Amino acid sequence: MATRPPNDQAGESAIEAWMLRIVQDGGVARFDDLHIDQIDELWKSREMWIQGGVEAFRLALMLRDRHNLHFAVGLGFGLDPRDQSAEVNFKTQGELMANVDWSPPSLYLFERGKEPSINATLVRKLGRNLLPNLPETASCYCIEFREMDTNESRRSVFVEG
Repeated sequence: MATRPPNDQAGESAIEAWMLRIVQDGGVARFDDLHIDQIDELWKSREMWIQGGVEAFRLALMLRDRHNLHFAVGLGFGLDPRDQSAEVNFKTQGELMANVDWSPPSLYLFERGKEPSINATLVRKLGRNLLPNLPETASCYCIEFREMDTNESRRSVFVEG
């Protein structure tokens, strides 16, 4: 399976530029995200979303710490809104990917205390084995929230660190 080396300058540069821009221009408050397929062409393939998402998350944590930014890093996988009654206690990557919507996962920055796991309606902590190679400090949740522009209920799997 092809993947981007963790020290690759292009991936690091894309995440770093996004991160520094949204900190400066208010994008953190707007929840401006960075889809992983905008970081690496290899991550456009649905089969690479979990591996690419975790790798992008790890790079974002490293860059946040390098720049001494006081934000939480998030990685979100949107779930298909057509079946809101579906079980959300995923135990395998296959179960998760069977419920992920059409959009590649995205990176986010959140103000401390405003992470999705704190502000969501439904929160279910998921097992760390669902996403391989997560840093020990990261947590994985299934959340339910209301879309700001449509007020529709949505579910996502979020990793926070």
